[in-house]
Amino acid sequence: MKTGTGVNTVRIGDEVKHITELDDTTLSYEWSKLKTENADLYGYNRKVNQGWRGFILRMIGVHLPDKERVMLGGINARKDSVYPD
Repeated sequence: MKTGTGVNTVRIGDEVKHITELDDTTLSYEWSKLKTENADLYGYNRKVNQGWRGFILRMIGVHLPDKERVMLGGINARKDSVYPD
């Protein structure tokens, strides 16, 4: 997914399509691309969080997510947490 698209949409060329409009092959390709981008982001963040650079970032209050420390949060319509502790 690219900037300027909704949560359930993908940009293919100049078109923005909802994921339900995609055929199986395109959907599989876009999912694979998204998983690769996320893995690359987590890998980069893991490198940045190490050593002196990570120490300095934590000292100034910057916490970059890596796969070990990702926290999901949210509430439902009744204001209850959707992710139990």
